[in-house]
Amino acid sequence: MQIDISFRHMEPSDVLRDYADEKIRRVIRKHIRDDFDAQVTLGIEKFRHIAKLHLTYKGVSIKCEESSEDMYQSIDLALDKLERQIRRYKDKIRTRKERSGAAKTFDVAVVAVPDSEESAEEVVEAAVESAPEESAAAKVIKHEKLTVVEMSVDDAVMKLTLENLPVVVFINEETKATSVLYKQEDGTCGMISID
Repeated sequence: MQIDISFRHMEPSDVLRDYADEKIRRVIRKHIRDDFDAQVTLGIEKFRHIAKLHLTYKGVSIKCEESSEDMYQSIDLALDKLERQIRRYKDKIRTRKERSGAAKTFDVAVVAVPDSEESAEEVVEAAVESAPEESAAAKVIKHEKLTVVEMSVDDAVMKLTLENLPVVVFINEETKATSVLYKQEDGTCGMISID
C-alpha cells in the first residue's frame, strides 16, 4: 500500500498530509483488502482548494477531483466521490444481469488431494471417475453448480480484484468463448479460453 501526497502552489503541511493519509486509508480499507497505490495532489488555484485523487488497484484506475474554499472539505468531498465510484464498480460486478442465451451452467467439485507420490492430476481423475466411497486417495469436499455469465475481460478483471477471488469463470463478450481468469503469483492476471 503506497500513498503519495504532493502539494501544488501551496506550502507542504504535515498536518494536512497526515489528515489526507489517514482518511484515504480508512475509506479505501472498507472496500479493498489488498495493496493499492494512491496519488493525492493538493493544490490551490486562485481561491479554490483542489484535491485530486488517483487510485490504482490491480489494473483498475479510479480518478476524482473536488474543489471548495477549504482544503479539508475538498479532501472529504473527493473521498466521498472515490467511495461512490468504488461502490459503483463493485455493484456493477455483483448485479450484472445474465444475458439471454449467454449463461451456461457447470458442475464444480472441490477435491481434497492427500500427499502422495501420484501426481495431483492422476488422483483427481481417479476421484472423478470412481464413486466417492471407492476413492481413498481423494475426497470431494464440496459440489455445486456454477452459472457463468457473459462479460468483458475488463469487467472480469474488476470482479477478480475487487472481490478478491482466486478465479473468475466467464463468457468473453468479444470471442463468445468460455474463459477462466486467474491470479498469478506475481500479482498479474492470466487467462485461459476454452472453446
